[in-house]
Amino acid sequence: MSSKNIHANQKIFCAGFDNGYGSVKLLVDGFDVLRIPSYISREDMEDVPGRVVFNGNAYTVGESAFRTGYYFERNTDNNINKVNNALITLLGALAHLPYRKVWHLKLVVSLHDVALTRELCQVLNGEYQPMLAGKLSDVKVEVLKVVPEGMGALFGRKLPKKLTVVDFGNGTTLYSRYNQGKREVHTPYAAGVEVLIGEIAKKMKHLNGGKLGDLSKIRFCLEMGHTKYSRDIDIKEVYTTCLKDWYETYLKKPVNLALDAKHQGDEIWAIGGGCLLPGFKKLLIQNGFEILENPVEANSYGLLQMAKAIVMTVNS
Repeated sequence: MSSKNIHANQKIFCAGFDNGYGSVKLLVDGFDVLRIPSYISREDMEDVPGRVVFNGNAYTVGESAFRTGYYFERNTDNNINKVNNALITLLGALAHLPYRKVWHLKLVVSLHDVALTRELCQVLNGEYQPMLAGKLSDVKVEVLKVVPEGMGALFGRKLPKKLTVVDFGNGTTLYSRYNQGKREVHTPYAAGVEVLIGEIAKKMKHLNGGKLGDLSKIRFCLEMGHTKYSRDIDIKEVYTTCLKDWYETYLKKPVNLALDAKHQGDEIWAIGGGCLLPGFKKLLIQNGFEILENPVEANSYGLLQMAKAIVMTVNS
C-alpha cells in the first residue's frame, strides 16, 4: 500500500468511495486503490486490518470478517444496507490504510439508487473518533457529491456522441444510455455475478463430497480468471453450464438492449467485475462491446478525479 510523498501532517484528502455489493473500493488521493469484500463481522478479534471500534461497538470489515465464517448484513443482502452500513464500511476501509491520526476526507460516492442520496449523506457526513485497527483517529467525512454507480468510469474520458454502458456488477447489472454525455436511461437489473456464484455452489456438490461450494472460494478463483476451486477441484464444466443458464435467464435482456442500441449507432461499453469472468469477456468482445481497462476499479478512479475537480473549482 504505497503512500506516495504524503506529508505526515497532511489532513485533507480527496477520495472516491464505491460502496459496492460484493466489494468496497476506496481510493484516497496518494494511496493505492483499496478493494475489500463487503463483509462486516462483530466477532471478537485482535486489531487486524479492517478492525473498527466505534460508538461502543466493535466491527471488522473485509477479508478478516469473512474468515470468521460469522458475518452479517453484507451489502448484497439488502439494498438499504449499502446506505446504513456505509459509514462502518468506509471506516473499515480506512482501517486497512497506513495509520493516520487525522483523516479529513472529501468524498465523491457512487450509489446504485440516487434516490437514497439524502440518507447516504446523513449517514456519512460528520466528525468521528473511531479506533482504526487499534489506534484512535479523528475522521471527518464531507460528501461532495453522490453519483449513479458506473458514472465514475466515464469521467474524464472522451465519450462518443451516443453511448450505452452495461455494468456487470456483483449484485446488479446496470444498463445506461448516454447522449452527448448526458444520461437518458439508467436501469438496474437485480441480478449480478452473485447469482451465478450461488448456482455454481449448488451444482458443484458432486465434486465437493456432497457439500455446497464455498461462495468466496468460487468468487476468488473466477476473479483470478480461472476455474480451479482448490488444488484438486476444477469447476470448469459446472461453470460453463451455469454461465450459459445465468446469461440466458438474467443477462440476455440488458445485453440485447445494448445490442439494439449498437444497431441504432451507439458505441457499447462494458464495465464491472463480471467482465473478467473466464470466457465471458471474449463473448462480450465478439458481440461488439468495448471492455474498459481495469473494469472493476474504473469507477473509483473516476470518483477520485471528480472529487479533485470539485475541490479545485471551489478553491479557484
